[in-house]
Amino acid sequence: MFSLTQKGFSLVPLLIIAGIIIAGGIFLFPKIEPLLTEQVGQQLEQVASIKISPQLAVENVKKLPEVQQYLKDVPNGKVEVDNELEGEYNVHVYEVKDGHTATFNWYRVSIKSGEVRSEFSIEQQTTEQDPQEQKPQQQSYKTYKEQSKPEMPTGIVSGKVCYPSEVIPKGKLEVKRLLDGYIMYEDYPGSIPGEKPAYSFQLEPGDYYIRYNVGDELFGYSTTVCPTGNETTCADTKKRVPVMAVVKDGQELKNYNLCDYYYKDSNAPNY
Repeated sequence: MFSLTQKGFSLVPLLIIAGIIIAGGIFLFPKIEPLLTEQVGQQLEQVASIKISPQLAVENVKKLPEVQQYLKDVPNGKVEVDNELEGEYNVHVYEVKDGHTATFNWYRVSIKSGEVRSEFSIEQQTTEQDPQEQKPQQQSYKTYKEQSKPEMPTGIVSGKVCYPSEVIPKGKLEVKRLLDGYIMYEDYPGSIPGEKPAYSFQLEPGDYYIRYNVGDELFGYSTTVCPTGNETTCADTKKRVPVMAVVKDGQELKNYNLCDYYYKDSNAPNY
């Protein structure tokens, strides 16, 4: 019978080499495992940190049927990212009309998923036509201040814009929703000959602060201390507290006037 030992062959060296390989693997694995875990963690962090670009957010909004129709009907319409807040891009769809901004809608785009949510609903106009002559329904495009029959509950806030001068400069009307800190704005043309310096907003029910922003340097608020800008109490040095605009469904809050500019840094209202 054939025997390995008869031919001078021994298994001892092979067993020694196999033992060295196994021992080396046991020794190196604890060092390799953390490296692999770290690499996997880094890859997961990279995936979690992926954000869509503002340009892609704009493109996602432009793909919406109502926005496509709006841009077709309003060639000068604009679609722009206004700001980034709480993991979302706030995209503004609007046109500049008669020296001020006419808003079509605001859209919130998730920075991670790209999902789009509209801030205001869009009305559909329906007309009775002969079935053979029926055409696709046309959408009514109005700013959120101008919608006459909104599908969602809304109320109105209105008042006048003041300024410590005979001429009101151009600025922005800023509306802050206190529920989540979300801020909307519209450009305001300032003084227009023959027109009263008035404004109005149609808003969802809730609590808001509204102010007039002039060049990001001077702000006009509605306060009980200085409601018209002509009271002697406007010189009061106590902390200013803005009046809360409480919007209720189907109601109008009138005389929310933005006239208090007469505070100092030490007692300026918190917005």
